Amino acid sequence: MRNSFFPAIGVLSLASALICSASSSWETDWNKALEKAGKGGHPVLADFTGSDWCPGCIYLRKNIFDTDAFAKYAADHQFVLLELDFPKAAGKMPPEQLKFHEELMRRYGVSSFPSVLLMEGNGAPYAKIVGATRTPEEYLKKLEAAGETRRKLKEAVAAAQPLKGKEKLEQLVKALNVLPEDLQPFQKGLIAEISALDPEDKYGFAKKSEKAAAMEKQRLVWEQFCQKYSGRLSAEETRAGREEALQMLEKKDTLPPIRLKIAKYISDGYTLERNLPKALEYLEIARDADPESQAAKKLEPWIDNMRKHINQEK
Repeated sequence: MRNSFFPAIGVLSLASALICSASSSWETDWNKALEKAGKGGHPVLADFTGSDWCPGCIYLRKNIFDTDAFAKYAADHQFVLLELDFPKAAGKMPPEQLKFHEELMRRYGVSSFPSVLLMEGNGAPYAKIVGATRTPEEYLKKLEAAGETRRKLKEAVAAAQPLKGKEKLEQLVKALNVLPEDLQPFQKGLIAEISALDPEDKYGFAKKSEKAAAMEKQRLVWEQFCQKYSGRLSAEETRAGREEALQMLEKKDTLPPIRLKIAKYISDGYTLERNLPKALEYLEIARDADPESQAAKKLEPWIDNMRKHINQEK
């Protein structure tokens, strides 16, 4: 009995050690992670994080990702774990790597931390998880739901392959609709197949793909604008930034999420000048630019407070 017991302890200790070591086995190189995933057909878990400043990110790493439960799940499902960090401490990351991470953030429309993208080795995401959960078990449920989406997508695509013409088109559209709408444009191969079978773009996926490309370009323009005027609070620089922002706002092809950001920037400038009626005007323009978005809903308390201040000053 004793002889069988101690070897079992040794095996359990080894398994525990392997699990613990897996919890820290994170890749930090985007290309290497995707190459590894592509060769093995494994999913990638890409964590967009601010490791030295974001409370939610630090909580997610310490209380979720660094647990045995997550490590076991990641190993069982053969995840390639990828950390895309955005540290604030000087010298913690080479500037060129940070710039590349910012490009990835813009490409995938990541707007808050922590955000996790579940994707294939070709860089096409199938699920997004924003924020942390209270327990590892709650987070694993989200990963299970993401895995189910991946399974359904693969099955639907496989079912389309032996079909032809209209039947294949409808099955491919069904496959693409398994994904959330904001992740669909990244399925470039699938969209190319659909477009070839749908030259009149009846289902609108070619148009969505074009819109996604336009959004990426406009995000880059907006980031460059923000970098140009970051930290410049003099009256002259505030006015110069506002004039440039107003010109951007006048462009008819500016997409709603970017239009919202521009109008909010203009409103902030007027707030600094204590011109509250103008600040309120552009807050409302920002909200109305993309009214169904979460960003627009977050502006409602600002708008209500601004109205109260204006009424108090009358």
